[in-house]
Amino acid sequence: MEATMQTTLAKWGNSQGLRIPKEACDLLGIGIGDKARVTVDMSGSRIVLTFEHPERTFHRTRKVTIEELFEGYEGAYEPPTDWPTVGSEVDWGQPVGEEVW
Repeated sequence: MEATMQTTLAKWGNSQGLRIPKEACDLLGIGIGDKARVTVDMSGSRIVLTFEHPERTFHRTRKVTIEELFEGYEGAYEPPTDWPTVGSEVDWGQPVGEEVW
């Protein structure tokens, strides 16, 4: 799969920089702080960025039900003490948009 987007070379301190569109980052699964290798192809007037993908520590291979997710959990939920509560439930306030309550 290939996607084409346009960006503009801009001054960045004493250097030049390109902003990479968020859509491109999302397609590659990269984000702020990810490292890239810069390759200059003089014959084709191209700069190639190759991003290192850190080893993913979590990925879901199938959908999990809420019952499966909390199977074996024996704790009790207590909201943080600085949250407003009504009884044992968090008080989120009155509806302000089109929420369904």
